[in-house]
Amino acid sequence: MADTFLEEIAKKIYGELGEEIASWQVIFPNRRAGLFFNRALRKMISKPIWAPEVMAIEDFVKQQSDFVVPDQLSLVFSLHEVFQKHSPFKENFEQFYFWGDLLVKDFNDVDHYLTDARPLFSNLSEWKQLANTDFLLPEQITLIERFWKSFEAKPKEAQEKFRRNWDILFPVYKDFKAKLEAEGKAYNGMLYREFTDQLRTGKLEITGKLIFAGFNALTKAEEFIISEAVKRGAKVFWDMDTYYAEPNEIAQEAGNFFREYAKHTVLSKTFPHEIPSRIIDETPEIKVTEVKGNIAQAKFLGQLLNEVDLSSPEKTAIILGDESLLFPVLYALPEKISKINVTMGYPLRFASIYQLMNACLYLQKNSRAEKSMLSFNHRDVLKVLKHPFVGNLMGEAAPLTINKIETQNIIRVTQLDLESPEHPLSQLIFKDASDNFFTYLKQILQFVHEEKLDATEQEFIAEIFKHISQLEKIIDQFKLVLDVNAFIRLFNRIMQSLRVPFSGEPLEGLQIMGVLESRNLDFENVYFLSMSEDNFPGSANSQSFIPYNIRKAYGLPTLEQRDAIYAYLFYRLLQRSKKLHLMYNSDNSGGKGGEPSRYLLQLQYELGLSSDKFQLQVLNQNPQAVRALPITIEKDDKIQAILRQYCEPGKRKLSASALKTYLNCRLQFYFRYIAGLKEKEEVSEELDAADFGNILHHVMEDLYKPVLGEELTADKILSFKKKSMALIEEEFQKLYGREGEKFEFEGRNIIIRDVVKRMVDQILDYDATLGPITILEVEEDGKYVVEFPLNGQLSVFLYGTIDRLDQLGDKIRVIDYKSGGDEVKFPDVPSLFDRDHPRRNGAAMQTLMYAYLFLKKSGLSRGKVLTPGLYNGKGLFTANFSETLKMGKDELTNALPLMDEFETGLQHMLSEIFVSDQPFDQTDKLENCQYCEFKTICNR
Repeated sequence: MADTFLEEIAKKIYGELGEEIASWQVIFPNRRAGLFFNRALRKMISKPIWAPEVMAIEDFVKQQSDFVVPDQLSLVFSLHEVFQKHSPFKENFEQFYFWGDLLVKDFNDVDHYLTDARPLFSNLSEWKQLANTDFLLPEQITLIERFWKSFEAKPKEAQEKFRRNWDILFPVYKDFKAKLEAEGKAYNGMLYREFTDQLRTGKLEITGKLIFAGFNALTKAEEFIISEAVKRGAKVFWDMDTYYAEPNEIAQEAGNFFREYAKHTVLSKTFPHEIPSRIIDETPEIKVTEVKGNIAQAKFLGQLLNEVDLSSPEKTAIILGDESLLFPVLYALPEKISKINVTMGYPLRFASIYQLMNACLYLQKNSRAEKSMLSFNHRDVLKVLKHPFVGNLMGEAAPLTINKIETQNIIRVTQLDLESPEHPLSQLIFKDASDNFFTYLKQILQFVHEEKLDATEQEFIAEIFKHISQLEKIIDQFKLVLDVNAFIRLFNRIMQSLRVPFSGEPLEGLQIMGVLESRNLDFENVYFLSMSEDNFPGSANSQSFIPYNIRKAYGLPTLEQRDAIYAYLFYRLLQRSKKLHLMYNSDNSGGKGGEPSRYLLQLQYELGLSSDKFQLQVLNQNPQAVRALPITIEKDDKIQAILRQYCEPGKRKLSASALKTYLNCRLQFYFRYIAGLKEKEEVSEELDAADFGNILHHVMEDLYKPVLGEELTADKILSFKKKSMALIEEEFQKLYGREGEKFEFEGRNIIIRDVVKRMVDQILDYDATLGPITILEVEEDGKYVVEFPLNGQLSVFLYGTIDRLDQLGDKIRVIDYKSGGDEVKFPDVPSLFDRDHPRRNGAAMQTLMYAYLFLKKSGLSRGKVLTPGLYNGKGLFTANFSETLKMGKDELTNALPLMDEFETGLQHMLSEIFVSDQPFDQTDKLENCQYCEFKTICNR
């Protein structure tokens, strides 16, 4: 590999200065470049010498001032105090934080770029009267006028809101700086502005021997400082290439800043006589790979690294365009890589410990004090218990508690419901923290921190602990009062904006970094992941209170400058590397475009046409959907043995709903009634369809059971409506309530309760219109068990529970309640047992099955007719409702003539189940799978 940029300047400086280098200061854009420069310098010398002072420009400027730079959070708090004095409306800190953070950044930009804040933040009414605009160029005036025209086109309300805030920005800016100055503090841009002002007025002079190296996009303050230093003999080393920095290459935004400095009266003198042409003359091997999926990129990287020589891993860099890929990449690295250095900020919002803190806060938010006992919402409790840290630290107590909550349907969870409530972590989490949320979170963090976690997680914990402590200190200092909702919002806004800087040994091992961290550094082999347009350059965080046209007019940084910076960082990777492997995610299913970065397209159409070292490839992943394999269960000896249990007295019995299931899908019947599989229990605080139906059945049973055998008049039936609500609430209590505690209705359960009430009342209203009714039976469980002979040797035991048996004149009605939209019509009896019939009616088959069981078990008195009926939820509320089943166009007022044909249908179906070799297979009708609890097994 050719010399790196830092090795080049180390050779030049040491070759020119020798041991006198000790009296010079070498200044870089960042601290990391200084570490690599010192290593390069060590390679140059053969004897001990005094090293030069190496620093970042930020540290150089701080040396010139006595001010202390507070953290961003403290700055926003101070700004809030000032803002409150000027603002016509009052905002609490939690509301102010988001755009207060923006204002601090805007003020920082104003000072970094030496912008005159008075005209910038001029009163809107003053702008049109501003006589002296000589300091602005014509294009700047055009930009500003364009903004005010667009502003005047906005709705009056929006104009007024913006005007109120804008008009106070200059006094806020001035007083904010005065307040900080009085406290001996300053934000970063303020330090730079103070230094440049002192240089201008002659209060300070740049002394000493200075070298500036590796700069590209200078702020106006940096430009002024370096220019003043050059006038006094400072040296400047630029890192650029003719490919993008030539005066005529205006299409290459990577060289925009260099072309600007080449025209500068002072900085132009520091440019080399000849700009290197490495990208064209020494083009590295460039491979661009289209990969489908982010995780696939990480795995592909692992394969590539496994195939190359990594005996000098520090010569290889992995650059991540998408920071969320850090952990997938770390897990994908081959075992042969023993040393890794991560140099990038990782968003704290992705950290597992942040998710736990957030879950604990919501646990507190939704907690209640009930009868001197604290209770928590089951969703919050489950989220906390299922967190990996809590699961590992609490051992078996966590899954046992989860199982208890889910199987017992516990809606409000108390400490009595917890397994091992005495566990230290359980006591820290499941308590009332309303008196101090900071102490609550810090105690949990301290407990987790003491456990054996990997170094990365420990860094996350330390970082979040530091910021929580810092927030607590500021809250106390400013005497702010936050309720739990405000605390959560503020906590999340602050924590989601933070990044955790990983610490490591930057000079050793495989280097993993973000794009900005690659400044001034060169590597032989570069692997750049996530080079899609959405990530690189990506959509910028362009939030600012200063509108775009105003920013551009006054020379403040804009998106175009940001894009130019990223273009430069990308192209300089090509200058000295030997191999460059670029990947991008082509998958657009996650809401992003999946398009390659513009820089990849530029390479393809520029370098790709002139160099045989450029390759474009697509990773062949064959992302085809896995085809669901058919499932067929043959009737072996074990299954036959289970089936025989339905043929033995006192063992299993086959219900009408089981037969309906068999007609829907043989495999579903097998899972449920042969294999005995059950759906996983989940906590539900709202009724599902099954519970809704059960409550309806139980309430109707409780209303009619006390009056069995009585002839009920319309008035008597209507009087039951007074009792219905109390019975419904009793059923809810049985389902969701605790012993000794009244179930509290809230949310959707209030609506569902009222829907059940309305349906019960509608049934009673309809019954009252029929004339005197005698209720004979309700929900007689276990009564209707019938032995059904299949052949001379085998019989099957069938059973059913009839919802209601009543007498209406000469009719004995078999009534089935259905809370859904089941139909009463069916074509004919054979269609009831034909699983392929398009109009097969499962509800009608069930109701006729109950009529058949009644007939077989109890018989029918002379002169009576047997009438099956369906009280369906959808039909009950129609004007011409009739419960009587309809075969074809005719009402089935008497089912007796159909019973022989019905029995034949039963005979064929039961013979198929118990006698034939017909296996249990899947239905071909996918609509039957929609609500099946086993559809994941079938991959449907």
